[in-house]
Amino acid sequence: MSSAVTGTPDATSTAMNTYSTPAYGSGSYGGGGGGSGYQSCMQMCAASYGAPTMASSTWSAPSATTTATSSSGCTHTVIVAPTQGVLRYVPFAINASVGDTIAFVWNANKHTVTKSSELAICNKTSDLPFASGVQNKSFVFTQTVNDTNTTYYYCGVPGHCQKGMFGILNPPNALMGSNTTVSSMMPVMASNSSNMTAMVQYTQMVTANNTVAGNWGGSIDMSGMPPSSYQYMLENVMYTRTFLAANPEVLSADGVIDLSSAGTTPLIVPKDITAVATNSSTSSGSPTTGATGSSTSSGVSSSSPSASTSGTRSLGSSSILVSVVVASLAFVL
Repeated sequence: MSSAVTGTPDATSTAMNTYSTPAYGSGSYGGGGGGSGYQSCMQMCAASYGAPTMASSTWSAPSATTTATSSSGCTHTVIVAPTQGVLRYVPFAINASVGDTIAFVWNANKHTVTKSSELAICNKTSDLPFASGVQNKSFVFTQTVNDTNTTYYYCGVPGHCQKGMFGILNPPNALMGSNTTVSSMMPVMASNSSNMTAMVQYTQMVTANNTVAGNWGGSIDMSGMPPSSYQYMLENVMYTRTFLAANPEVLSADGVIDLSSAGTTPLIVPKDITAVATNSSTSSGSPTTGATGSSTSSGVSSSSPSASTSGTRSLGSSSILVSVVVASLAFVL
């Protein structure tokens, strides 16, 4: 992919957190729904992790915006760290066509977007590499899509990728019924890990009324991923799911994510999904670390989100310094 860089690399933490609600296509539709066990699941999860609560803080849009456009395709926006301390790209995965533009927009300080190797996700690739360098809040880094091959990228700040800060462009999808999909792998890993079980159950709780959010990313094929990345990949999917559950207005019934549909309504940023595991270990309330979303597995009862998630913060939907017109693409997973 070719690149163009815009923004202010030396922006300080005093800069406004902004997000201009462009649309990008990375939703997926799956089956599922409430069911007879819904109430008992909700009660059990709420007792374990605490009921979702609304955030109190909001981010205002600045007076100026940076425009990212593509001469021949759509522009898809990826949030680089939705708030300080949340090591996620949102959405985690995007489908894009040749000629489209990916606009990476920083909402926190000290992160990079660096193309990585599929076999070593936290290592920079030598195959047509791209790298933003370490940048701060309000920075915008754009890439033009030249092919539809699966592309991985990560944050090159020491320790960030190792904690799960990586993303995928044009992720591989498996056939229905495959045992290597996100939907198939999630319950398997949950059966071997109490932390994963806690994260899956929490995700199910907050997506209890939104099956589209609750099944997002379910058909991504994990067979080509290094086993060491499985846990982090599932955490990223869950994070995006909780983000969509907290902001149902940006997700259409057919799984298309369109942030512009929120208008000027502040977007909610849930705490990180890993905080659930921490709280589960100490048998205390809801998550305590900020994040962008969480995920649920289709192998465990899924439901739909209430409009809020525990410990959430809000993200001004008119924020992030990018004003783009995007024809979003459905991410059919």
